[in-house]
Amino acid sequence: MKKFYLIICCLFSLPVFAQSGSQEFIANGSFTVPDGVTEIFIEAVGAGGSGGYNGTGGGGGGGYASGNYTVEPGQTINIIIGIPGSGALAGTTTAEGFLAATGGENGISVPNPEIGGGGAGGVGAGGNVANYSGGAGGGGYYTYFGGGGGGASGPAGNGLNGGNTIAWTGICHTPGGDGGLSGGAPGGNGGKGAGFTDDFCNVTDPAAPGAVYGGGGGGNGNGGAPANGAGGYCLISWCAINTNVISNMEYGLSAEQEGATYQWINCADGSIIPGATEQSYTVTETGSYAVIIDDGFCIDTSACQFVEVIIQNVDDLLSRTVSLHPNPATSFIELSVPADGNYFFELHSSNGQLLSTFTDTQLFVGNLPDGVYYVAVYDGSATCRKLFIKQ
Repeated sequence: MKKFYLIICCLFSLPVFAQSGSQEFIANGSFTVPDGVTEIFIEAVGAGGSGGYNGTGGGGGGGYASGNYTVEPGQTINIIIGIPGSGALAGTTTAEGFLAATGGENGISVPNPEIGGGGAGGVGAGGNVANYSGGAGGGGYYTYFGGGGGGASGPAGNGLNGGNTIAWTGICHTPGGDGGLSGGAPGGNGGKGAGFTDDFCNVTDPAAPGAVYGGGGGGNGNGGAPANGAGGYCLISWCAINTNVISNMEYGLSAEQEGATYQWINCADGSIIPGATEQSYTVTETGSYAVIIDDGFCIDTSACQFVEVIIQNVDDLLSRTVSLHPNPATSFIELSVPADGNYFFELHSSNGQLLSTFTDTQLFVGNLPDGVYYVAVYDGSATCRKLFIKQ
């Protein structure tokens, strides 16, 4: 019989981005870094510009910025949320000292027979992950049809420009310009411009406001009200998973984080260890190991642990005198052991997870999933393992 000794030490950690709890802002406020948190993810969207009266262009979409930042527990970050329809400066969303996303400009009217007046889109600045621009508002036609609002930018890219309306042709039955699409949530789409649904300019098809967050408002057409841009937005997220791994001479390695899902990996090549999905993992070969932990909110990876497995021959007598049958087994297994010993047993999965302890030499296994298992046999001075197949 061979006995395993484990020597465990920390080697290195695998860098994995993760995010857990979050706090969002749609009004001015402040964020206090929680205890134990040293990195946060911030994303910000500037406010959208508004459309105006009398065939104006649509408002521009807000800018977008995002990034990962090192912080200290207890640190306070002031958040300013951009005001819609207030232009680039007052429409700016800011996470103090980190990043900012400016607001879109409002649409204006241009004289006949021109089409134009769309507001410029906002821009992102200071993000170390992304900085994108909002779409410009589409052009309106004085005084009949409004331009579409620009889409806010987002994590997938720039917002798209709002659509231009068409020139007057003597018939009013024409929509305003289309709203531009956003660069992805939380950025919002732009609102459509105003137009008419009849030939004689009696029934207005209203302008639409910009969608939350940061979408530009559609421009007005004659007889209809202008549409507002959408307000700014800020989201701060963080990860709070406990990635500590402790050594345990019975199990080998065990994650301290409770109530999560686990996947143990081999740090030599980053490959997953099939079936090693329990909180504890029994190591059988010398190497470095880590566990990927998912708490339902975020995913993080522990530091790698180096484990040296030293195999020593201690006593082959117990292994020779203990037997397990039947093998394969369907309902019960029976252990035959020398009569003069004081024995206890442990049932383990093939990856080392302890399933039960028992002292009777007969064990019901009919409720186990089909697979490979082993019983560890202890007599106080020596140990052996007996593999069996459940089918």
